[in-house]
Amino acid sequence: MKEEKTKPVIPIQRCYPEDYLVHQVRAHYLEGGELPVQEFCIRFRKDTGMVMYSNACTLMSFEQYEDGKVAVRFIGRITETMQTKQQKNARYIMLRFPPQYMFEKLKGVVNQEIYLDLEDFGGEEAVRMAMETTDPSERFEMLMKLITDSRLHFWMSDIVNQFVKNSMGETRYLSLEELIAHITYTPRYVRDIIKEYTGISAKRLYDILRLQSIMEVQLEDSGNVMDCVYDFGFYDQTHLNKNIKKLTGLTYSAFRQVLKEKNR
Repeated sequence: MKEEKTKPVIPIQRCYPEDYLVHQVRAHYLEGGELPVQEFCIRFRKDTGMVMYSNACTLMSFEQYEDGKVAVRFIGRITETMQTKQQKNARYIMLRFPPQYMFEKLKGVVNQEIYLDLEDFGGEEAVRMAMETTDPSERFEMLMKLITDSRLHFWMSDIVNQFVKNSMGETRYLSLEELIAHITYTPRYVRDIIKEYTGISAKRLYDILRLQSIMEVQLEDSGNVMDCVYDFGFYDQTHLNKNIKKLTGLTYSAFRQVLKEKNR
């Protein structure tokens, strides 16, 4: 497993730098993975409502509160902007898994946050021990072992993996139909599998992945808005605005400002 810390990080929430006591991010590549599992280590200055934007990824949040108690919260794929609550001074270690990674027991969960049974992860002491490990790499390994050994049945979907890789690995924009045609199964089967396991349609997954690609471009380069329009297959700026508005509730310019503030 390799680790990378220099890649731009896509925000998972709308919070600003002054909201954090601690905000650390690492990227870890699982065996054979093309996209990293991002690890967010966070502590907030005050009780906070995080605004979560549309994202095909899932979050596994390991949490330790001021009284020492621990919890594990699963945040399913987000198809519309939603808010989650975080406590002041609680310690959060959030692992964000790319779309192709699945939890069989939580198959198809969208727009939900679910507190899980600690016994699924070996019990309270096992979770606490992993969270309190001071070496970041060792801590990540321990948390991943709790997940892979858990009753959630963690695995990677080859079909969803091909769809995601094809959408992000091309040098030119591909339509949804072209992406599906690259996969060695019938289009109907591909659509059915994506819907069954992610809980969202292939079209919705496609739109969200395109949004994430736009976010990455905006983090790396301020760019020209019209370049962004044509690079991602939009007809014009109005078409881009409509798509961003549908996914985030914000105009493109407002969303771009949020990214700049979040990552300043």
